[in-house]
Formats: sequence, C-alpha cells, structure tokens
Amino acid sequence: MPPRFGRLQETPLPMFEPDSAAVRLRAPWLVRMHYRMRTVAFAMMFGVIALHVGGDAKGPGFWGLMILLFLVYPHAQYLRTRRLADPTAEELRNLRTDSVFLGMGVASIGFPVWITFAGLLGTLSNNTANKGWTGIAETLVAFPGGALLGCLLWGFHFEPDTDWVTTLCCIAGLTFYLTALGQVAFTRIQRLRMTREALQVRERELMDVNDALHKNLREIDELQEQLREQANRDPLTGLYNRRYLDSTLERELSRCKRDGHSLALILIDIDHFKQVNDTYGHQAGDEILLRLSALLGSMARAGDVACRYGGEEFLLLMPTMPLVSAHERAETLRLSFGNLDVPFGDFRLRATVSIGIAAYPGHGTSSDELIRHADTALYRAKRLGRNRVER
Repeated sequence: MPPRFGRLQETPLPMFEPDSAAVRLRAPWLVRMHYRMRTVAFAMMFGVIALHVGGDAKGPGFWGLMILLFLVYPHAQYLRTRRLADPTAEELRNLRTDSVFLGMGVASIGFPVWITFAGLLGTLSNNTANKGWTGIAETLVAFPGGALLGCLLWGFHFEPDTDWVTTLCCIAGLTFYLTALGQVAFTRIQRLRMTREALQVRERELMDVNDALHKNLREIDELQEQLREQANRDPLTGLYNRRYLDSTLERELSRCKRDGHSLALILIDIDHFKQVNDTYGHQAGDEILLRLSALLGSMARAGDVACRYGGEEFLLLMPTMPLVSAHERAETLRLSFGNLDVPFGDFRLRATVSIGIAAYPGHGTSSDELIRHADTALYRAKRLGRNRVER
C-alpha cells in the first residue's frame, strides 16, 4: 500500500522535497500493524521479565537496557521505518531485530523455560506469517544470536524455573498475542476477499462496458457502411449512382486489360420521358423509372452493375461480355420494357427506350471513350426513330 499524502501533495512544504519523509503522514498498513503488535508484545515481555526477576538486584544498567529494548525500541523503530523510501521492506527486516532483542531478553534472566518458549513462539509465529519458510529460518538464527549476545553481556546462567504467577502470565500473554495475530490475519483475509469481490464486480462492469463499446463500434461500422452505400445509391431507384459507376468502370477496365477479357456497357434513355412528366405528373414519371430500374436489376448478372446515369438515363455495365451478347441483352431489355404496363391511377402507361452500346476493346480502351461511344450510339438510335438499339 503506497504512502498517502492527502492535500500536502498538492502544496509541498517549502523546507522539504515533495517525496521527503516529513510529508509521509501515514505509514503503510503492515508497518502500522506491526507497530501495534510489537508495542503490546514487548510491553508484555517487559512485564513478565520484571515479574520474574522480582526483588533480585539487577542494577540500573540492566533495567535501563530492558527499558530501551522493550519499551523504547518499538516506538523508535516505527518512527524510523515510516520515514524510509520503502517502509514495508524495512519493516520485514525489522522482524529479525525483534528476534534478536527477545533472545537477549531471555538470556539476561537465565533462559526461564516459559518465558523463553513464549518469546520464541511469538516471534516465530510472526516471522512465519509474514515471510514463510524464510521467516522460520531467520528466527532460528536471530533468536539464538540474540541469546548469545545476551550471554556475552551478562554471562551465561541457566534458571529454567518460573513461579506459577509468571507461568500463568506467560500462557495468557502468549495466548493473547497469538489470538491477536490470528485476528489480524483474519481481518486481512477478509479485506482481501472483499477487495477481490470488488475487483470481480469492477471486472464485470468493465466487461459490460467493453461489450457495449464493441456493440457501439459495430453499430458505427454498420452506419458507416450504410452511409457509404447510400452515397453510392440513387435514392429513388436504389440502383448505383454515377459516382459509383465511374470508380467501378475504371476498376473493371483495368481487370479486363490485365486478364484479356471483353467488357460491354449499354446506355439506356426513356423515350419522350418529358411528355410523361408534363402529361401525367412527376409521380407517373417516377413509376416508370422504378419499373425500368427493377427490370434492369432482374436482368443483371452477378458482377454486373446497374446504375441510374442521370435523369431518365440508365447504364448497365457487363464485365466479360462480348459485343454480340450485349446487343442481344439490349434487345431483350428494349422489348421487355416496351411490353410493360405501368399502372398509374386510372391509367396504364407504356414507354419505350433507346439504347446505345459500347464494348471494350473495339469501341475504346478508356472509360471516357466507351461512354462517349455509347452516348453517340444512343443519340443515333433516337435520330433513327427511337425504340431501337444501336452500337
């Protein structure tokens, strides 16, 4: 858990750097938890040692050192650790110091069995809970090391017995400490479980948001595709428009040149279409346009492109089709449309078409040349009486 700075992070103190230990207002959870546990455990150890020693004359030096080890040390260690760059890592190293000082304490009073057992089991449990097998190994080195240091300071003496009051205090203190340690572990596990559940909820929320975003992206893609399609379609007939034809014709010509295939197109114009609009109205003209566009769509092969070229003009692009076959297709279209009745109100309308044909490569090798040739053939058909096919 990183240090929390509160509002001081926004306005650093003028005498310190922003990352200075002076602005660390709260130590990490592990440091604070160990501070509380260490303060209580070492105070209980001091009380047990004082109870065990009783009226024995130990001198001020002994008691001064005991006060430093068991009453001053926990607070000094906490104040030092919380100001370091990595207080959590340092706190884990402090557990070795705890074991050393507890070893020194039991050595100073002659290794009474219950006090030694309580001190060793308490520090061993704490180290194991925090560092696993590494903590066990460190405790089994640091505690005897502290005891050896105590023997060097006070000399070795072995007084294993304790009176019943001291023994009961050791049992009660050890029970309290291990219970508190278990409660801390339980609380931590509960917090981790709650954090995990919160993360799972957050993960599900993020997954829902992600699904919604993907759905929105798909909808955007579909809308963009619809817009592209609409931009390439004639709004009345639904056929492709002239802009789409221009790009498609260039692409198909390039393919035909590369593969050596033929290509044909037929340009269609409805005869006397202005008279239909003037006589029956534009709605009648639209009906005729729709019927012709439907006929073109039905006659188009897969790969053919039927488009509304402009006004009453239509164009059918037929890749890989030779000129003779295109002429036959144009005659079929002319006859079919000429025999088509277009109902409009109380009237049944009929119209005819004039058609001009152009084919690659005989009539041109570029799109402009082919369109120009088909247009010329179309107007020749009109001059020759309309309702005919020219090429």
